[in-house]
Amino acid sequence: MPASEVQPAALSGERLQVTALFYDIVGSVELITRLDPEMVATMQRALHNEAIAAIQKFGGTVQQLQGDGGCAYFGIPTPQEDAAECAVNAALELVARCKLLQHEQGERLMVRVGIATSMVVVAATQGTRLPGQIEVIGIAPALAARIQADAAPNSVVVADATYRLTQGAFEFEPLGEHLPKGFAEPVGLWRAATRRLTADRFSASRRVSAPLIGREKELDFCRRHWASALDGQGQLVVIHGEAGIGKSRLVAELRNDMPTTVRVVVLQCKPRGDTRPLHPFLDLLEHELGGTTGGAELNARLHAYLRSQQLDVPEEDAEIIAFLYRQHVGVQAPASIDLGPAAEDRRALCQNAMLRLLCGRTDPCLIVIEDFHWADSLTAAVVQRLPLAIGALPTLVVVTARDEVGLEGIDGANVSLLPLSHLDADATSQLCRSIWGSDAPSDLAAFVHERSDGVPLFAEQLTCLLMETSDKQPASSSSTDWSQALPSGAILSLQDLVAARLSTLGPLRRLAQVAGAIGREFDLDLLGHIVKADALPRPLDDAMRQLVQAGIFTAGGIDAEGTYRFRHVLIQEAAYESLLKAERRQLHAQIIQLVTSGAVPPLTDDLLAWHYEQAERPLDAARCAIRAATGCVVRSAMIEADRLLNFAQRQLEEIAPDAAQDLQLELLSARGPVAAALFGRGSPQAGAVYDQGVALCGTSAAQDRARWFPLYWGWWFTAPSYEAQRARSDIIVRDLETTADPEVRLQSLHCAWATNFDAGRHTYCLDCIKAGLALYNEHRARRGSFRYGGHDAKVCGLGERALSLWFTGDEEGSARAMKEALDWAEKLAHPDSLFHALDYAVGLSRYRHDLHGAISVAERMRAIAEERTLPGGRAKAKLFGGWARALLGDEKQGLAEFNEGFALQREVGTEENLPIYHDMEAEILAQAGQFDEALAIVNRAIAGSSQSGQVFWLPELHRRRSRLRHALGASAEEAAADLHRAIELAEGHAAAALVARARADLGQFGLRDVPPP
Repeated sequence: MPASEVQPAALSGERLQVTALFYDIVGSVELITRLDPEMVATMQRALHNEAIAAIQKFGGTVQQLQGDGGCAYFGIPTPQEDAAECAVNAALELVARCKLLQHEQGERLMVRVGIATSMVVVAATQGTRLPGQIEVIGIAPALAARIQADAAPNSVVVADATYRLTQGAFEFEPLGEHLPKGFAEPVGLWRAATRRLTADRFSASRRVSAPLIGREKELDFCRRHWASALDGQGQLVVIHGEAGIGKSRLVAELRNDMPTTVRVVVLQCKPRGDTRPLHPFLDLLEHELGGTTGGAELNARLHAYLRSQQLDVPEEDAEIIAFLYRQHVGVQAPASIDLGPAAEDRRALCQNAMLRLLCGRTDPCLIVIEDFHWADSLTAAVVQRLPLAIGALPTLVVVTARDEVGLEGIDGANVSLLPLSHLDADATSQLCRSIWGSDAPSDLAAFVHERSDGVPLFAEQLTCLLMETSDKQPASSSSTDWSQALPSGAILSLQDLVAARLSTLGPLRRLAQVAGAIGREFDLDLLGHIVKADALPRPLDDAMRQLVQAGIFTAGGIDAEGTYRFRHVLIQEAAYESLLKAERRQLHAQIIQLVTSGAVPPLTDDLLAWHYEQAERPLDAARCAIRAATGCVVRSAMIEADRLLNFAQRQLEEIAPDAAQDLQLELLSARGPVAAALFGRGSPQAGAVYDQGVALCGTSAAQDRARWFPLYWGWWFTAPSYEAQRARSDIIVRDLETTADPEVRLQSLHCAWATNFDAGRHTYCLDCIKAGLALYNEHRARRGSFRYGGHDAKVCGLGERALSLWFTGDEEGSARAMKEALDWAEKLAHPDSLFHALDYAVGLSRYRHDLHGAISVAERMRAIAEERTLPGGRAKAKLFGGWARALLGDEKQGLAEFNEGFALQREVGTEENLPIYHDMEAEILAQAGQFDEALAIVNRAIAGSSQSGQVFWLPELHRRRSRLRHALGASAEEAAADLHRAIELAEGHAAAALVARARADLGQFGLRDVPPP
């Protein structure tokens, strides 16, 4: 038949897991050449009859008989619990029947059988010119045919997948790996020898709905912890166990115990939610606020909600909650990316705000956090802090999780783990009677318990399936073969069992399939747009009620009225996997069209990215994923951002590089701060991202370098050394000096003045500051302060000017610039910029050796750091405060405080200002008379400073070494060598203040400022 005559309808159908059986008579050609054709035909007909009988006995469907062989399928037309097991049973019986035929006919008659299992496409052929009733396309038929041809006479050989499904039911002999003809990779083969006396039971799965049975002790455990919580001893209970074991059902029963006066908060972690920072909290907030209006109205509604809940939430935390919520619902575009150390501080602030939202009341409260295994990293961090936060509150927190992985960080004296075990036989029997009724057959419970292995969801699903597909029998009836009562099909796992349940829904199954393509939770309006009313046997609302009653969906969702969700993710997966890939692609494309046209409510960027991927639109999928990742970066959720960017990268790899260069640059712009946060600012991973980005920018002369300035900034920021950073800043200033964007030119100079100060190039640093501040605009700066370093550029420039002016000997100008920096930071009311100004102020106090001034500024830094949970800020406050106190006479306490700050700085900070800190440490030790230890520290500091390129304090380190050598007995001439070097370096830096200090020390030694020959 010409190809054009194959009708498109032949491509419709479903994806099912099927076991294929192929058999063949051994030596059929030899029989034909040796015996009369009529006798051979009789023998073949007899063997085919025996094969059909064996196959049909075990629920198989004979697809084709041809000459000396045939093929059959187990698992179609509908799913079957033990398709692979039935296929092996049928094959072994076929071999046995063949042996009997040989004995009866007196001729050497043998067969070989091959069996394989895989996911296939099963397509109906009605309306086409193709022969047969169905067309099966997949690995299983081809593989079964290949391995059958290589099997030994009168043997059954199965492929690896079939073996794994049936190894508990049969004895097998390994045959090793073989490479079937036409296959790219070898396949493990096994010879089925005989059936075991007892077969392994099915693995655990999930529940749909059932009364709480067999969990009395666990429920009492939760009640006792609730009683402790009511006494003001907050408790956290983690209920964990495999999917379907009854975690949510136990929580529901506990909630039913609660008086109506008890506040109950339910947070739901969602599949794919690990790319949406803090999504359980923000989803709940979205539900409570009832919409996504923006601006002042949103803020007013949020504050009204907080007041109505009587939550003790400070204004600053309320603003953070509002910021996170606006990002969550997409009211405003994500703020720019911060590459600086403030990212970790913001992460802590977000956590604090969520804790306030959750624990801001003192009345009795039950907090439920469902499906913690899907939590994003920020949510996990909040949960890890909950035990301490609820310690004195009448609050019980219940966390459900599939296993103990990821629970290690949740600890404390008030934390308890509650594992859920499988039901015993008595509990399973109670469960069966509660579903079937008091007239449940006496042997039903034993069958269900054996097959479900005591997993509540599996037991309930199996009982419901038996109810729907077999006649109810009275308890007095004789024993039933419940295996035969099950519908044919391939229930090889719980997912297949649920698929079998779905197949009993008739036309309503289509609703479940389409909903599965939307997601675990879906809007009825969107579902109604896709599934037309005329395609359903009843109105949509009635159909949904029936599916809710059947345990497929739950009504209401957790977000809004008109929302439904699958009762369990397994049901969604089974419905979705039953669709053909081509149909999935069409459904996802339809969902995208409805969402983007505004016909239905919008979806989050991460979900939209998934729909684009399934619709095979990688460019759009990447764009949405990058947008979602950018929102994660703003909230310092770097792990989630990394996942999204990896997804986006995989999408872009499907596209020709030239077609997506801009999108690739967007991805690199977002990935840079993520790599810096996850692997470290100077890590190879971060450096590689920015190297690639800058190189890509340079591939096209028409490329707008100003647009991709974040890549240049990151390239500078992640330089492996201060010297490399200085060299890169020169390139950036040169390449961007002609750009029309004044903010980009300002920020390029921002790079230059920061780096050249470290290099001791104070004159050039001051020139860059002057040129940069001339470009400054307050409105533009509010965006730039987030994107570049986390602080305002004018505050930075004025602070850096104060330091460089001091080094060059302009004390008055330095003091004036420092005051301007502090005043401007106060005016901006930008906390990170204010802290940045104080950082300059405390450094200037150190340079001037103003001990009381250093203590005053350090105390202010400490207060801000503790209020905002800034570990790096606390480190600096302790470093400078401890140094000043030690030099003012409180050596023991001051040194202890300094050492504590230094340890914290090493833990959370960078190598920035390390020469200063080492010099301060040496000064404290010298005052205590520990000259040898101080000299060793200074020697290391000099070497490290020279190697790194951060040399602005190197003259003072040489001066410190001169003093220490003199204290240890060196002659004036020997000590003077370091002073001469200090003067030489300071003069090269134009650091008049440091020159004057070194010359003063020479004078104390009675030496002239003439370096030795």
